Amino acid sequence: MLFSSAVFIFAFLPIMLFGFYLLKHFKKFILAKVFLVLGSFFFYGYFEFKLVFLLLASVLVNYFLALKLLSNMNLRGSQGGGAC
Repeated sequence: MLFSSAVFIFAFLPIMLFGFYLLKHFKKFILAKVFLVLGSFFFYGYFEFKLVFLLLASVLVNYFLALKLLSNMNLRGSQGGGAC
């Protein structure tokens, strides 16, 4: 699916916008974010489904690296260390 394709403009984009703003209207903020992430995986997988696993692996690696960085920053901050 391309950004300029009719499927994207007339189906995918309106569904994603409607779903996201509907969930935000009902104050389901986390669910709205999950909806966007799942929609992103669908958009990516629409072209080549095998590549979804590559995207998922990339997301998971980045997520766990960010957690590790944050935990190191918290440890360093509690020790009264200097600038990063």
